[in-house]
Amino acid sequence: MPRLSDNRVLAVALSVSALGAAGLLAGSATAARPSASGKATGADKVAKIIARIEAKPRYRHADWGFQILDQRTGDVLGAQNAQKMFDPGSTMKLYSVSTALSRYGTNYRFRTPVYRQGTVSGGTLGGSLVLVGSGDLTLGLRAEPGGRLAYANLPAVDHSYADQLPGAVLPKGDPMAGLDELARDVRASGITRVSGDVVVDDRLFAPYDGFPDGLISPIWVNENLVDLLVKPGAVGQPASIDQRPLTASYTVDNRVVTVRAGKPTTLNVSEPTPGTIEVTGQIAAGSGPTLKVWEVDDPAAFARTAFIAALQRAGVTVTATATGPNPATLLPPKGSYQAADRVGEHVSSTLSQYAKLILKVSHNRGADLMTCLAAVRRGSTDCEDGLTSEVQTASGLGVPYAGVIPMDGAGSDDQGRTTPAALATLLRHVVRAPYGRAFVDALPILGRDGTLANVESRSPAAGRSQMKTGNRVVSNAAGQIIVLGNSLAGYAETKSGRRVVFMIAVGNVPTRTAAGFFRVVDDQAAMVVAIQQNL
Repeated sequence: MPRLSDNRVLAVALSVSALGAAGLLAGSATAARPSASGKATGADKVAKIIARIEAKPRYRHADWGFQILDQRTGDVLGAQNAQKMFDPGSTMKLYSVSTALSRYGTNYRFRTPVYRQGTVSGGTLGGSLVLVGSGDLTLGLRAEPGGRLAYANLPAVDHSYADQLPGAVLPKGDPMAGLDELARDVRASGITRVSGDVVVDDRLFAPYDGFPDGLISPIWVNENLVDLLVKPGAVGQPASIDQRPLTASYTVDNRVVTVRAGKPTTLNVSEPTPGTIEVTGQIAAGSGPTLKVWEVDDPAAFARTAFIAALQRAGVTVTATATGPNPATLLPPKGSYQAADRVGEHVSSTLSQYAKLILKVSHNRGADLMTCLAAVRRGSTDCEDGLTSEVQTASGLGVPYAGVIPMDGAGSDDQGRTTPAALATLLRHVVRAPYGRAFVDALPILGRDGTLANVESRSPAAGRSQMKTGNRVVSNAAGQIIVLGNSLAGYAETKSGRRVVFMIAVGNVPTRTAAGFFRVVDDQAAMVVAIQQNL
């Protein structure tokens, strides 16, 4: 089924639902016990707001579920269908990211080395160079001072969503930065010529294409995307396209025409022949640039070609042909590399920064990568084994075995499920883990940054809640649209000073238009504000 995006939907989807109304029928929301004085409590007030929203006609066919806990005591402050399963969308990333942090630690750094195979004489390496993929998602891209990784805040959209959402922007930084650093290291080691080949070792785990969001690989250059920034020209003239990174792996066939201002911009990207990216359509004169992307289908070959170009820029001659498949048959036995043969190494930012990038922008393939890396930590090269680690991590934080059923790391597989109680439990207990502070810091802040930057930014609740958005919205050939799942999970510091954790979800909401989804978002945003202001 064609998708309506899992970000702006996801991104703006302040999917918060419901504290629940006291006195509703069985299966409906329950609030905290009334005070001895008989006066309405804060929970009562929130329950009434939630009940009023849930009673709207648009939710006639919908299911609501949530659990809200006092973070310190674990007291249930409100609940509705807390043990029922929901499609959580990208709140499932909380499971994959917490698992990676627990297995590797917040200060873990990806180390991407280059080894020489053979001896060096007169500056000539009588063998090959081997670049070993470490699972580094950015490989120098997004690097900022202080070891931070840059990410986009709404309304700017991360380039990983450029083919799904308007407003996508190029990530800060140079996509070739890591490879250029490695190439300079090679030159500094005394190598000026490589008589053999250049090979990429991508055996950390088996590259995996079984998750919905695309191929997950141990080696990443520009997050394995080709960025295509389309700019209008004069009316009737071709548009211009800036390609990033510019390598010999791909050429761009530009068939985009500039049309008069006010006409819609419609762009399509395809690869009709291997190595040729065709961009067709139209762009309105006077409009800003439009970013499109193309996903790399052979990350190892793409990285090899890019690394050869980096070596040449650094003054290292490579005699092998720069394009073509990665010559993996030249690789030595796995794990046989010697420290004395290492001629370069790129060291990444800390894993806590990657967690922040993934959760702030809801980076789907980044979250799937965390699942693959969890598999590696358990001695497996099969990404699906990382799902076992996710269930184990959740269980170690008090989540019942049947409380979460992950099907991928990103939450894009609509067969994945969790209960509100499970995710609220994880959130409550994870803060006491050694990686808890980094986990919480990685979440978007309501009205301030990431996918929540422009949500309730003028509300009194802005800046008082850190939480992850999630949604799944699909349509069929008849044009019908349904919100399969919309959720929000995180923390709030309430007006009274209490710290609460919650997971709130709604599912099965039919809507006539895509715009109808945002009414769900608005309703849930109102619920979040009610929780923060009244509990």
